[in-house]
Amino acid sequence: MKFCGVVVWYNPATDVLDNINSYITEIEKLYIIDNSKYSHINLLADYKYQNKCKYIPLHKNLGLAYTLNVGCKKAIKDRFDYILTMDQDSMFEPTAVSKLKVAAQKDERYGIICPNVKSIYHDEKTNLDKVAYLKWKKEEFKEISWTMTSGSLTSLKAYTDVGGFDDDLFIAHIDIDFCIRLKQNNWKILMVGPAVIKQRFGNSKPVRILWKKVHPSFANPVRTYYLFRNQKYLEMKYGKEIHKFIGVDLWKFFVKITLFEKQKLKKYLMMLQGYRDAKANRMGKYKG
Repeated sequence: MKFCGVVVWYNPATDVLDNINSYITEIEKLYIIDNSKYSHINLLADYKYQNKCKYIPLHKNLGLAYTLNVGCKKAIKDRFDYILTMDQDSMFEPTAVSKLKVAAQKDERYGIICPNVKSIYHDEKTNLDKVAYLKWKKEEFKEISWTMTSGSLTSLKAYTDVGGFDDDLFIAHIDIDFCIRLKQNNWKILMVGPAVIKQRFGNSKPVRILWKKVHPSFANPVRTYYLFRNQKYLEMKYGKEIHKFIGVDLWKFFVKITLFEKQKLKKYLMMLQGYRDAKANRMGKYKG
């Protein structure tokens, strides 16, 4: 089996190379697709794994789905079997990727082999990074319905079979849509418990309400637009049973915004705009 990776850059900081270091020794090639307006190839000038990297600038933000498709199509052309899809701010714990690679040999119908997720947030009071949660605490292996894009070791055979990522989504729910199509085409998703990835979910951080800990997104208004538009789009695409599939309801976002977040009015208006655009099939990049 041949393993490669793709990472999407958008106005990256210098620490992106530290994140890449957590997985680049486990893959043969890394496609760096830069969604930024300006080139960041200078970041690779003195990088010790520069020979493994293929830098591809797009010179504008064409969306996460489009960018991932660029990397996957390059990987297929170069005859790789699996591609590790990464966000620029994601970092694996030691040996995680090697565990994913071993698990890939368990069943050829695994469309994705994914890691356990450790959610990280920045505590403004202590100025330190802290752990919000570890998603799976006991399971060594678990077949699941869907997983996030970052950290997913994806079969390029499965990718081709389901038609790749949906460019219309731009950002948000790209992973959900892709995983639904995997399931529809009889591909499976395996979560490997001991393989852990550290992931920041935007500005999300835990807060307490009575005895319960919840995780508002604290997303900006435009991100809120994408969340609402794309989920409504998927509800129309796949039907109401999508709620059973992903366990995410938009009313929960509304409640968390109302109770905990700022810019409430702007976000309410963006929710409404997202809903209207989905109904009118106005997809792609937000044009407001």
